[in-house]
Amino acid sequence: MKISLSRKKFLRYLFRFNAGLALYNKFLLPQTIPASGYSGQIQAEHWESLSDNKIRCLLCPNKCILSPGQNGLCYSRGNRNGVHYSLVYGLPAIIAQDTIEKSPLYHFYPGISAFSIATSGCNLSCQFCQNWQYSQTGPENVKNFILSPEEVIKKAKKFSIQSINFFYTEPTIYFEYVKAIARLAKKEKLKTVCVTAGYINDKPLGELIELIDAFVFGLKGFDENFYQKYIGCGLEHIKRSLKQLAESKNRIWFEIVNLLVPTLNDNMSTVTEMCSWLAEEVGVNVPLHFTRFEPKHILSELPPTPISTIKKAYSIAKSAGIKHVYIGNLPGHDESNTMCPGCGKTVIERLNFSIIKNIVKRGKCPFCQYQIEGVWV
Repeated sequence: MKISLSRKKFLRYLFRFNAGLALYNKFLLPQTIPASGYSGQIQAEHWESLSDNKIRCLLCPNKCILSPGQNGLCYSRGNRNGVHYSLVYGLPAIIAQDTIEKSPLYHFYPGISAFSIATSGCNLSCQFCQNWQYSQTGPENVKNFILSPEEVIKKAKKFSIQSINFFYTEPTIYFEYVKAIARLAKKEKLKTVCVTAGYINDKPLGELIELIDAFVFGLKGFDENFYQKYIGCGLEHIKRSLKQLAESKNRIWFEIVNLLVPTLNDNMSTVTEMCSWLAEEVGVNVPLHFTRFEPKHILSELPPTPISTIKKAYSIAKSAGIKHVYIGNLPGHDESNTMCPGCGKTVIERLNFSIIKNIVKRGKCPFCQYQIEGVWV
C-alpha cells in the first residue's frame, strides 16, 4: 500500500508531540489512502549488462547478478527486462522528526531538527537490527508514503526543519533517492546526514561524499568472523569505506557508532584493537559512540549490554587517545556529555537525545578557548 501525502497527513504522521517533543512514529496509522499508478521504479545507477538480459549491480560489494524479474539481496533493486531499477524511489516507509543527536551526531550543528526518512530494504542482514520489519523486506510488504525529492524539501522548509537525515534503514540501497534529495537540499541550504553501515563500493560512496554534509558510520564490530556471521559481509569492505571517508579531500564530517552486543562483539581485546586502529587510521578527533544493545530481531534472547561493559570500552577508547568518546542508550550518564579536551570541563550537556546546555561558541570552549573539532552553528 502506498500513501499520497497531503499537508494534513504529513502533519498527522510526522508531528506527534509528547512534552513538546515530536515522537518517532514507527507504525503508521491504519487510516491510509491507497495510491495507484506509482511503482517507485526508476532506472538505477551503478550496474552493467551481462548476457541473456542479466545484469550485475555495482552499487555495493554484494555485486548481485540478476536475471529478468529478480530482485537483489537488498530487496530494493531489481532487473526488469534487462534494465536495473531502484524499486523504492520516492517511497519512504518511515518518516520521523528527530533531533540531530539521535543519529547520533554530537558535533554537527547541535540541537538542530532533522526530517528522517527511510525506505524498506537493506544490503546487509544484521541479526540485531532494530528496524528489521522494514530493512529485511521490500516495498511490496510495507506501507509506503509517496514523497518525491521536491516534496521532501518542501515539507522540511515549511516546518522549519534544518536537516534531512537518511536514517533507520541503510541509505545505500535507495542511492538515487538520496542523491536527488541531497542535490535539492544543497540549493536550499538544508543539511543532509547519511547514517550508514558503509557496505558500499568506492565510486558510489565518493559520489555521496560530494553531496552529503555529514555521515554517521556504524562500525558494528572489529572481528571478521562476527561480521560474516551476524552482519552478512566482510569487515575489510567496511574498513575501506571508513578510510575513504577519513581521507576525503572534502574533509567530510563524520562520527562513528559501535553497538556492543553481549558475548558477540564485546571482547575488550577486540575493542582495544578497534580503538587503536581508529586512532591511527581514522584520527583521534573523530567522535566515537558506544551504544547499548537492546534485544531485537534474531538476537532477542540476548540480554542488554551491561553498563560495566560499555564503561570499559569507553575507558579503552580514551586511553587510545580518542578525544571525544560517548555512551549511548544510557540516559543520564555523564559520558553522553561533551567535555573540552583542553580543560576537561563540560561544554555540552545532554539528556537522552536532547541538549540541556550548550556553551560552545563558534567551536571554542568558553573556559580555555580550545578549538573543539566539529561543525558548529
